[in-house]
Amino acid sequence: MKAQAVMAAILAASLSACSGGGGRSIPALGSPAAATGGTSAAAPVLKLVGVGDSLTAGVQSNGLMGADVSPNPLAAAGSPFPIVQATQTHGFFALVWAQANGVAVNDPATSPLPLMKPPGIGQILVPQNSAGALTSITTACGADNAVAYTYASALGARLNPTTVPADLGIPGQTVHEALYQIAPTTSCGVPANAGIFGGLANIVNSESGSFYPVLGNFPQSTSQVSAAAGLHGTIDTVWLGSNDILKYAFSEGALPPTDPAALQTDVVAIVDALKASGAKVAVANLVDIIHAAYFIAQPAFPAVFTARLTPVLGAAAAAAAGPQVAAEVDATYGLGSGGYLTISGLSKILATLSVPGTPLPALTAGDIVPDALAARIVALNAAYNAAIAAAVTQSGAVLVDVHTPIAAAYAAGGIPVSATCCGFGYGQGFFSLDGIHPSNTGYAIVANVFIQTLDTAFGLTIQPVNVSAIYATDIYAPH
Repeated sequence: MKAQAVMAAILAASLSACSGGGGRSIPALGSPAAATGGTSAAAPVLKLVGVGDSLTAGVQSNGLMGADVSPNPLAAAGSPFPIVQATQTHGFFALVWAQANGVAVNDPATSPLPLMKPPGIGQILVPQNSAGALTSITTACGADNAVAYTYASALGARLNPTTVPADLGIPGQTVHEALYQIAPTTSCGVPANAGIFGGLANIVNSESGSFYPVLGNFPQSTSQVSAAAGLHGTIDTVWLGSNDILKYAFSEGALPPTDPAALQTDVVAIVDALKASGAKVAVANLVDIIHAAYFIAQPAFPAVFTARLTPVLGAAAAAAAGPQVAAEVDATYGLGSGGYLTISGLSKILATLSVPGTPLPALTAGDIVPDALAARIVALNAAYNAAIAAAVTQSGAVLVDVHTPIAAAYAAGGIPVSATCCGFGYGQGFFSLDGIHPSNTGYAIVANVFIQTLDTAFGLTIQPVNVSAIYATDIYAPH
């Protein structure tokens, strides 16, 4: 797969969003659904249950996978990665569960995760050479993913099909969908006439591909929240809402955003359902989505283009060409100081620059974020965090404030894990190769925010994750 095509495909699994299921009727939440058949994971000291989207699921680099592929089949062709790394076992929920229970999460027989067989659900991005061009070890809608779309066959995508998971995060779900979605909304593939909604079509495909593999141990037509309530956890974590922002951003505002008041109502309904099952509930707020490495701020364009052109032109020529290209990008796409270029758009522009005299490409939804849209995204992010805080107060849940420490670290230029890590720009260590989902180190940092909150709020003594040890072997972080 060409590098630019893979980068565009990031939209298919990036903290993805769904349009709401078309004309399908939405049933009432109903009573919690108990798992049918299968065994539980290792008897936990603390019964944690995770409700959420791709962050809870542990997506990295555009995919969801439960075991390493070793050796990396692309190594012989020049890939610098010795393995294609599992994603799920490095997620924040996996780390919190392991710290709380003293049990590793990578054994399929005892894991609380719905571990997906390699090569995983989605297309995990892998550098194909030292220059950083990306590819995947699998193809979209290949045989490995095809089984995921049918309830009867979906558990065939798992390493542990008989183990009822405690991590129920479904990549792509919005807050409302976690309550009410009871089946995939599409089969594998993107409609040929998707147009401006092509990114969203990819996103819905990602969500649909993971729905049954995650919830396949529960009765058919079970929602994520209903399944979680049926597990009767001691403490349930909830982290949802990012997709409500991203579906708006990736459609360039063509889809109306979720109303913050409606989001608040849904969060309260989620907490009420989980508390009724006997659980204490901790709800996380949202990081600033626009600060993810996937979005490149306009003031950074000269430096970004200079860095990308240096291997081709040399340092001196790139230092002159980088700002010129940045100015041309601003003029071509009408971006001001508040606008953003995405990794997808950057890839398309760089492909054009490789052919002298070729004009810059026409960019589509998901490639650029104009100033006005960016401002609306920022405002929506803040409104959703206010709604989450209000819902937590209204429902008697506990707030996990992920936003404040990450925003402070972003303003400070990064988190000093080492002399070379970790910044929030692409390739600077906090994010994996899709620019939206964290690296191993990034997830470890988030896990400690959850652990600190759970310890303080519920009188626990969960030990924090050793972030430095995680960083030492993190293939996504600079060393």
